[in-house]
Amino acid sequence: MILLMLLSKKSQYNKEKFKNAVLFIAKNGGFDVGKKKLAKLLYFIDFTLFELTRGKSLTGLPYTKKDYGPMPEPKLFYKALNDLKNEGIIDIQEANSYGLEKIIPNSEPNIKIFDENELRILKQLVEKFKLETAGDLEKIAQSEPPYKMVGYGEEIPYYLAFYRNSFGEMDLNDD
Repeated sequence: MILLMLLSKKSQYNKEKFKNAVLFIAKNGGFDVGKKKLAKLLYFIDFTLFELTRGKSLTGLPYTKKDYGPMPEPKLFYKALNDLKNEGIIDIQEANSYGLEKIIPNSEPNIKIFDENELRILKQLVEKFKLETAGDLEKIAQSEPPYKMVGYGEEIPYYLAFYRNSFGEMDLNDD
């Protein structure tokens, strides 16, 4: 019964948590946080939290399978980023000579909006991946079951996070 509830549960987009996650990632995610790297970090954070908490993501964003990996639903993602830019919360620096854009935070994230688990996972994953490029994160995300289990352009259901085996629960013990 619980599994059926999780499978049918739709996450609700949380604008405040999205805003503060963007600010946190832009501030702490390395020198090269652009839209693509941000999208991949949000995927890892949302799906890891869903996996660990048995049904609760951080942002509640829906994710779609694209050529370049799992992506927050593009219309919602780009609109939300543009809203943050228009409100002066972030700046988005145009692409440099390497084709990289950069998201610049104009204020500090309000980390009090996150519960203890959310903040711990946010910090751990941003730290873990801050030296990775957006391309590296794309390859990692594309290798995960949630991405592989849906067709191009389809929404990636959060419950597929349970197939990730992020924490080795399904590894066989050789002892």
